[in-house]
Amino acid sequence: MAAGDAQRAWFPEMMSHLKDTWNPQMTWEECAELCNKMTLLRQSIWKKHDIKPARTWCKNCQEYHDSRPLDISIRSMLFSLKKLDLIDDNEFKQLNKAWRKYRKAFNLDAYGKPS
Repeated sequence: MAAGDAQRAWFPEMMSHLKDTWNPQMTWEECAELCNKMTLLRQSIWKKHDIKPARTWCKNCQEYHDSRPLDISIRSMLFSLKKLDLIDDNEFKQLNKAWRKYRKAFNLDAYGKPS
């Protein structure tokens, strides 16, 4: 296992899949489904490469525990699209603003699910 893989949110295989799958005409529901698929892909990568989760110290029980990475959020996907140059800074700002507005209007969490 490479150093830092337990904290990595996006692996090269995920970036490649995002690049192949992304379509600017996607709805927010489709984006949420894509993020869910990215989360499942990351879990399979972890299993395939036998990556162990990061361990954190609990002050209450005085023991170490495995931490579970958060799911891939829609905003995380937007940052990855920008990193891949699939959207530019202006598009990122517009999509980010539109996502915040949509999320608030439908009372959704960061992953596109009802909160």
